[in-house]
Amino acid sequence: MYCRHNKNLKTDKYAIKCNFIHFTHFIHKLNISFCDSRACKEQPNHRKEDSMKKNKNKMSIWLMAMAMSMAIVGCSNAKTATTAAATTAQSTEAVATNTSTKTTASYSEEDLNTSYSDSNTKIELSSGNAKITGEGASYTDGNIVITKAGTYVFSGEFNGQIITEVGDEDLVHIVFNGVNITNTTSSVINAATGRKIVLTLVDGTTNTITDGTTYNYAEGEDEPDATLFVKQDLTINGNGTLNISSNYATALKAKDNLIILGGKINIESVGKAIKGTDSVTIENADITINVEDDGITTDGALVINSGTIKMEKVGEGLEAVTIDINGGTIDIVASDDGINARGLIDDSATDEEKEAYGEENQADTYFRITGGTVNVTAGGDGIDSNGQVYIEGGTLNVSGPASGPDVALDYNGKATITGGTFVSTGVQEMFESFDSSSTQNFINVFYSTAVSGGTEVKVTDKSGNVVLSYTPTNDFTAVILSSDKLVTGETYTVSAGSNSEEITISAGENSIGEQSGGMGFGGGNGTPPSGAPGENGGTPPSGNGSMGQPPEKPTDANGNELAIPEPPSGQGSNSESN
Repeated sequence: MYCRHNKNLKTDKYAIKCNFIHFTHFIHKLNISFCDSRACKEQPNHRKEDSMKKNKNKMSIWLMAMAMSMAIVGCSNAKTATTAAATTAQSTEAVATNTSTKTTASYSEEDLNTSYSDSNTKIELSSGNAKITGEGASYTDGNIVITKAGTYVFSGEFNGQIITEVGDEDLVHIVFNGVNITNTTSSVINAATGRKIVLTLVDGTTNTITDGTTYNYAEGEDEPDATLFVKQDLTINGNGTLNISSNYATALKAKDNLIILGGKINIESVGKAIKGTDSVTIENADITINVEDDGITTDGALVINSGTIKMEKVGEGLEAVTIDINGGTIDIVASDDGINARGLIDDSATDEEKEAYGEENQADTYFRITGGTVNVTAGGDGIDSNGQVYIEGGTLNVSGPASGPDVALDYNGKATITGGTFVSTGVQEMFESFDSSSTQNFINVFYSTAVSGGTEVKVTDKSGNVVLSYTPTNDFTAVILSSDKLVTGETYTVSAGSNSEEITISAGENSIGEQSGGMGFGGGNGTPPSGAPGENGGTPPSGNGSMGQPPEKPTDANGNELAIPEPPSGQGSNSESN
């Protein structure tokens, strides 16, 4: 997450803040210009913003120092910044402005159907052959080709592909009754035709599908591009096990709607794990994911109602335009964002258009949790929404990155908490918290020195009862704590290792400690700097660029000074897209 300009900030109170944002925006733009072109081209699975964040160079470091210095100097005539108290609170109970409703899902009899019988077509697979009993399927050129709507029961081992060649309105019901299928030249299932595929995993069976490292395409084609590929709707049900080993791209992909209603699904992939282009719905499934790219992604709505999802290794964990978690247990370990609610823009857009789009508040984009338990450990933003964040129930624990610019909670619009239990840990740089319209009390905690990962953060009441606790993985200097058990007027102890502080809760937002550096500009705005530089004893940031001589300009490999582009005009809004 990069700093975002808050158009509602009052210039007489936050002049320092505005100047810093303006110059940081300039630096952020320059990161694009100085991105190594070869590195950008050789990472097709990475987003442009990844390059901006992670391909830092000495030019951006020099500019950051200059910006800090210029921000301080430029604000010398500003009015005095208001000194923040150690504990702040709202005087009245907040009124929530979130009028959104819980999003669930409905299923048809087709989606719920797990039945099959001896009258259905049976396909007994063996190495280099297949015994087919019934109509609607053939063994052709080493593959199984399904040509009619109906139910097809597969068993055995096989080297080849399952292909559908059916009518546009046909439903194909595939039953896996213990299979081990490998295809070294393409996908294992290529369902390019039909209205819907329903895949049933028979209770008590283990089913394994594996693709190769390269796919052989017909000229001008680029599909299928997943181990299990369906061009229309796909539903997975049953209580069996499905192991997917994806060596080419995505493991499981439906180009329309994807519904998972059961099964134990284990995915390893060099690319993405699960992709449903239009939507993804998950219920009653047990899913384990180890992949190099995203865990579960869609260009539409993602709804998780129940089940267990364990992402042991992913780039981004959950990614969708809207994300609703209504139940289940979800554990995410992500190298990038843990949960990313992003606005949708066509892939044909230019990088500049995508960036500008991501900087705006996408009103219809949101992340919401109403139930369940979610644990996130992230190298990027813990929760990142290009729109809104609604915490309405359940338990959400977030261990954000140990260093900026990414944070535990990042959003473009508004974040409210009206129920549930929430703990996030991260850094003070670019810190964001909940909006004042939240109806549930919350505490922002700032530590002067980093607290080591593995240290329990705990809130206890005056009787010593634990109200909430969480042990994050990453180091942290900032914490957000909220629970319906934090009662206005009651006194609690917040502890993390040797750090311990009592606080009496006021309605809404409460704070312990002071945010260092004045870096928290979003959300609850944290705590502003304790005085403007040169006024009221305010202390400018330390470093080579602070009010003294600027650092030495960066040079290229030949010792020539790198040219500095002109900064952008105005104070445009700016944040990380997607």
